[in-house]
Order: sequence, then structure tokens, then C-alpha cells
Amino acid sequence: MKIPTPPAPARLGPESAAALAVLEAKCFPDPWDLAAFAAAFARPAFAAYGIPAGTGLAAYATFHFLGDEFEVLNIATDPDLRGQGLAGKLFAHVLQHAAEMGMNRGYLEVRAGNVPARRLYARHGFREVGLRKRYYSDTGEDALVMVREGAAGAAHPS
Repeated sequence: MKIPTPPAPARLGPESAAALAVLEAKCFPDPWDLAAFAAAFARPAFAAYGIPAGTGLAAYATFHFLGDEFEVLNIATDPDLRGQGLAGKLFAHVLQHAAEMGMNRGYLEVRAGNVPARRLYARHGFREVGLRKRYYSDTGEDALVMVREGAAGAAHPS
């Protein structure tokens, strides 16, 4: 399926928890449920952004914004809509927002085997700095730790 002209990314609020949980379940083997998203929205540091599609979401990204740093929690694109650059567009939008808020460092963990995500992060200035052995409880897969320094600068092209 193709989205002719994807809508601009937008910040999501607690009313989006159900749509986030639906897309999360389509994308991850150990997804957050509705209660987890509702609890996350209750935390001041939590932020979610999405690209709408129909009555749901085509893609979303969740973050913690902490002082002058941010942590990428998840980025997901509907499996039926992958390959259209939605994750890159969304990620660039959020990185720009982080820069506008003065955040100069970002970090994340990514499954070692998730090559498309690793490429996306590298295109946006993240570099691998560490390894967490058997980090993911569902598969025992390792996580790579990636960091972006100087995130308050312009977003890297996607």
C-alpha cells in the first residue's frame, strides 16, 4: 500500500494511546499495550509523534526528553507502508524538534539484527558506541547502543 502524500508528522497526546498500541502490536514481537502507553503519557518526559493514515497511524516514534538529552524509545512503520521513507521523515521531524529545545545528545538501543533501523539511525548522525548482550528478553538478541552528539545542530538528511 502507498500513501500518496503523507501528512506531516505531529505530536501525539494520550488520546492516541490506542492507535499507538495497535501499530506497536503489528511491528514488535514484545509490544507495549494500551496500559503501557497510557502510563507513558503520564510521565512528563515522554513524547510521541506520528504520521496519521486513515483512522490509525502509518508510523510513530516515542522518546524521552531529559534536560539537554533525548532517548529514542521506539520508531515503527506499519509493515504495509514500509519503504516510503516515512520513518526517515518522522525521525528528521523529531530531531529538529529536539534541536529547537536545545538537546545536544541523543541515545538509543537497537536490535543488532535490525539493519534497516541501524541504517536509519546512522543516516541521522548516530554512531555505535556499545553493546548490551542478550538485551531483548523475547529473543535474547543483543542491543547496540548508539549515540548522536551535537544533536542541537541541523538534522542530517534522510
